[in-house]
Amino acid sequence: MLVVLVERRFEFELLEGLFAETAEGQGRIALVDGVVASGKTELLRTFADRRAAHGAVVLSMTGARGQGDRPFGGIRSLVGTMRVPAARTASLLRLTAGKRAVLGDEPPEVSTFDIAQDLLELVLELSRKDTVLITVDDAQHVDAPSMECVLHLANHTRSARIMLLVAEAVYDSSTHPAYRIELIRQANFRRVRLAPLSSDGVAEILARHIAPDIADRLAPACHAITAGNPLLVRALIEDQLDAPQPVHTSPDTRPVIGDAFRQAVLTCLRRSGPDVLGVARAVAVLGADTSVGRVCALLRQPRVDVERVLQTLRLVGCLEDNDFKDPLFRQAVLDCVTPAELSGLHRSAARVLHEDQAGTANVAQHLLATDCAPDRWAVRRLRQAAEDALRSDQPAAAIGFLERALLGCGEGTTSAELRFALLGAEWRGNPANAARHLPRLVEHERAGELDVSHTVRLLRYLLWSGRRQDASDVLNRLGDEYRASAGHLADPLKHLGLWLAHSHPEPAARWAEASGETCLDSSPASWPAMASVVLNTVLSGDSGGTSVANAERVLRATVLGDRTVEAAWYALQAMIYSDQLDTALRWCDTLLAESKVRGATWWEAMFSACRAEIALRYGELPRAASYANRAIWAVGVEGWGVGIGMPLGVLVSVGSVVGDHDAVQHHLRQPVPEEMFGTVFGVTYLRARGRYYLANGWYAAALKDFQRCGELMANWGFEAPGLAPWRTDAAETHLRLGNVAKARALAEEQLGHSGPANPRVHGSATRIVAATSDASSRLRLLKDAVELLQASGDRLELAHTLLDLSKAHQALGQAAKARMVSHRAGRLVQACRLEMAPVPSERSDRPTTTSHAQSVPTVSRPVAPRSSEQVLIGALTTSEHRVAALASLGFTNREISGKLHITVSTVEQHLTKIFRKLKVTKRTDLPADLRLDVNPVGKSGNESLLPRDRDTGRHEAARSAYRDRGTVGASGPRTGTHDRSA
Repeated sequence: MLVVLVERRFEFELLEGLFAETAEGQGRIALVDGVVASGKTELLRTFADRRAAHGAVVLSMTGARGQGDRPFGGIRSLVGTMRVPAARTASLLRLTAGKRAVLGDEPPEVSTFDIAQDLLELVLELSRKDTVLITVDDAQHVDAPSMECVLHLANHTRSARIMLLVAEAVYDSSTHPAYRIELIRQANFRRVRLAPLSSDGVAEILARHIAPDIADRLAPACHAITAGNPLLVRALIEDQLDAPQPVHTSPDTRPVIGDAFRQAVLTCLRRSGPDVLGVARAVAVLGADTSVGRVCALLRQPRVDVERVLQTLRLVGCLEDNDFKDPLFRQAVLDCVTPAELSGLHRSAARVLHEDQAGTANVAQHLLATDCAPDRWAVRRLRQAAEDALRSDQPAAAIGFLERALLGCGEGTTSAELRFALLGAEWRGNPANAARHLPRLVEHERAGELDVSHTVRLLRYLLWSGRRQDASDVLNRLGDEYRASAGHLADPLKHLGLWLAHSHPEPAARWAEASGETCLDSSPASWPAMASVVLNTVLSGDSGGTSVANAERVLRATVLGDRTVEAAWYALQAMIYSDQLDTALRWCDTLLAESKVRGATWWEAMFSACRAEIALRYGELPRAASYANRAIWAVGVEGWGVGIGMPLGVLVSVGSVVGDHDAVQHHLRQPVPEEMFGTVFGVTYLRARGRYYLANGWYAAALKDFQRCGELMANWGFEAPGLAPWRTDAAETHLRLGNVAKARALAEEQLGHSGPANPRVHGSATRIVAATSDASSRLRLLKDAVELLQASGDRLELAHTLLDLSKAHQALGQAAKARMVSHRAGRLVQACRLEMAPVPSERSDRPTTTSHAQSVPTVSRPVAPRSSEQVLIGALTTSEHRVAALASLGFTNREISGKLHITVSTVEQHLTKIFRKLKVTKRTDLPADLRLDVNPVGKSGNESLLPRDRDTGRHEAARSAYRDRGTVGASGPRTGTHDRSA
C-alpha cells in the first residue's frame, strides 16, 4: 500500500464493497471529498490500479484549473482511455469536436444529450463483458458539458455493472454545485469523507523514512504543524531527509523546515481556489489583527467570499481562528510576495487598522514595513506608538517608530520635537549614540523651534557631552528669554540654576549673571528640583540628617523615567557624599535591580557607578572595581561624557590600593574631556589620581592634584568632606615629606570642617593628627579614630588605622595589646580580600610606570562571605554588640566599663554570652566586621559611642533629624506632586 494511504483502510474497504456490489449488477456511485491535498487522488489511483489488475475496465477523467472554457474536454480524455477500436470512438470524438466548432453565436448542430447518450451506449457495451470503473478526479474543475454527461451516466447505470467514483475538494468555489446535488440524490450514492491524519498516522508515515524512535519524537510537532495534511507531511519528510545535519532527538525537537514544505504550502493554497492565495497574503500581513471585515477592506472583496476562503484555509490546516496556526505558514506565504507588493500590503493594512481604531503599536508596525514616507496621520500614530513603547520599556521599538516618523515631516517644530524624542529614547540606551542628534537640535533651537522645556533639556545634554560652546550659546539665549519674561517662565527654566549649581558650577555662575537670578529656590515644587536642592545642600558642607531624609523622600516619590532618573541619581550622590552608606546601599541596589529588569542600559550604568563608589568607601575593592567596569562597559567612555570621572576614579583608586600599576596607567591614559574638570566628577578623578601618585611616592604630583581639588571646591562653594577630603590627603602627603607642622595644620582644619557627622573623614583626619602627636596622645587619638572608622564601615581605612594603633601599643611596651590589634587588622584585611604588599625601598620624585606602591594591598582570591557568622552576630543584643565591638578593638574590660557606663562585672557577663553565641573562645577570634553604631533589627540602642566634639549641639540635631526622616522638613517640596513622566 502506498505511503499516503496510511489511515485510509476503512475508506478503501468501503470502496471495495461498493465495487463488489457493482460487479453483481448493482451500479454504485461514490463521492470522495476532503480538503486540498488530503489524499483523494492517491486513493482513486490506488483503487483504480487494483481493480484494473483484477480485470476491471477503468475509465478516467481528471479536471484541471482553466478547463471550464474547453467544453467536452473531460469527455475526450475519458474516451481516450477506452480500450476499444478507434472506429468505435471516432464518431463520439467527432461529435465533441463538432460541438466545440459551433460554440459561439451560431446555434449548435449537435446537442449535449446526443453526446451523453452515445457515451452511455459505449460504456454499457463495455460493462456487458467486464465491470467498469469510471473515475472523475478534481470534479470541481471539470467543464460543465462533461459533467452533464457524467450525470447522464449516473442516471442510467443503476442496474449496470458500472461504478462511478468522483473526487472533489470540499468548500471550493465549484463551477457546478448543482451537479453535486444531483449525484447526492441518487439512491445508489455513497459519500466518503477523507479526514486528516492523526498523530499516530503521521508517526507511521515518518517511520517509513526515518528512524522509528526519531519519528515518534517528531510526530507530535509534525502533526501540530501540518494538521495531518498528507501533502504537508510528505513535504516535511523531504526536508528532514535533505537536512545537512541529523535530526535531534530531544523531546521538544521541531522538524527541519525547508523548501519542500514552503512549496507544499503554496501548492495547497493555489489548488484551494483562485482567491485563496490573496486572502492568505492578507492574513499573513495582518497577523493577529486579522478579522473578516479587515480582510474585506484590505482586498476590497465581498464578505461572503472572504468568509468562504477563510473556512477553506481552516480546513486545509493553515489557520486557527483567523490567524496562521504556525509562523511557518505565514513565512511561506510571504516568501512568494515581492518587496514592492509587501510594502503596499503593509501600507494598506496600516490604513485599515487606523480607520478601524486598532492599537497604535499594531498600526505603527505596519508603517515600519513600508518603503515610503508616512502621511500626516501616520506620523501622529508613530509618535504615539513611540511614547507607548518608552512607557513599556521598549526603547528600541520607540527609536524605530520615531525614525520612520521623521521621514514624513520636513523641517519645523514637528521635526524638532520628533528628533528630540528620538534623542531621549536613544539616551536611555547609550548617550554616545544619542549625541549624533545634538548638532541638528542646536540648529532647531537657534531657529526657535524648541520650547523652553526642550531647550533646558538640550542644555543638559550638551553640557554632559562636553559641547561647551553650543551649551554657552544656548545658556545665553535662555538668559535673554528669562529676563524678557520677568522671571515668570516655567519651572524647568526657573529651577535651572539649582541644577547647574551642583552639576556644572562654572556655567551656573554665568547663568546667574545672564538671568539675574542670584538667590536659588530652596523649596521647589517638584521632586527633581528637590533632589538638586538636597545635593547642593550636601555639597555646601551640610551633611546632616535633614538632607538625607529629604533625599530619601525624593527617592520614595520618584518613579524612574527618562526625566526623573537624574533626580534619583542626585539623591543617591547626596547620601554617598554624606557618608550615609547603609541607606545609599539599600536604595542603590533597589534602583540598580529595577534598571536591569527594565533593560535601561544607561540607568544601569549610572547606578552601577554609584554602587562602585559605595563599595570603594566600604573598602570592598574587588566589588568596587567590578561595578565600575560594568558602568563603563555598559555605554563606553564616550557615553559617560563629563561623568567619566566617577567610574574611572573608582578604578584608579582600586588599582592604586591593590598595586595594579599597569591597570592604573591604562586608566590614566584614557582621554577624558577637559570639561569634566568643571564638575564634581573631575574632583573625584583628581583625588583618585592624587592618591595614586601618593601611593607611589610622587609627592609633588600628588600635592598638585589635591590642591587643585581644594581650589575647585572653594571656587564653587563646595565644602562637602564626603566628596573629596583633600586636606587630609594633602596632610598625609606633607607628612610623607616630613612637613609635620603643615600636615597637622591641614588635618586639624579638616577636622573642623567634617565633624562626627562624617565619621569616615573625621577618623582619617584624626589618624593623621595622631601621627604628628607624642606617644601617649597618639594612642588616645588612634583609638578615637578607630571608633570613628568602625562606625563608618570603611574597613580599608580602619585596617590602616589598626596597624598604626598596633605600632603605638608596641612603642609603649604593650606587646599583648599590639598583637591583638594587629591580629584584628589582619583579619579585617582578609575580610576586604586584601593582603599588604611590601613597602618599596626607593621612591621617585616623578611618576613612572615601574615604581611600586607603598603599603599597597593587593587583591587575593575572593573568599566566600561568612553568612553563618553574620547570623551569629545578629543574635547579639545591642549591649552585647557594643561590648563585642570594643573588645575586638583591644579595649580592656575596665575601659569598656568606662565607655559604656556599666560595671566591670556586667562587661564580663556580656563577654561570656558573646563568646557562647559567637562560638569563640578568645577576643582575637571575634568577627572583624563589628560596627559600633549598628543596632540589630528590632532592638533599641543606647547613646552613640562616637566621640563628641565642640559642635555637640549640631551633631545631636543632625541625629534627631535623621531619626525623624519620615517627616517633612522645612526644605521639602511645597506640593506632593509626583514626577511620573516616562
